[in-house]
Amino acid sequence: MSIDSVITLENDVNCLLLEKVNYENNNYFLSVVLNQDEEPSDEYVIFKEILEDNETFVEKVVDPELTTYLLKEFSTDVKKFVDNLPDEI
Repeated sequence: MSIDSVITLENDVNCLLLEKVNYENNNYFLSVVLNQDEEPSDEYVIFKEILEDNETFVEKVVDPELTTYLLKEFSTDVKKFVDNLPDEI
């Protein structure tokens, strides 16, 4: 799985992967749920990537402490990109 890709969940909901963080040897993705027009909604989900038998699955993160930690990490990663933007484009 990679950032900027769309995944389809078992319930046929599409999610755009926005950011990736590695924590304790696991990949976590911040994603936005896409509406019926494939546009970003105001609903966000954090997924844990699970590799099993050469297949990739996702599992929604529901632990509040882990969610809080990951949100700070996602923000830190985005801040790095923003801080490195050129002054002029």
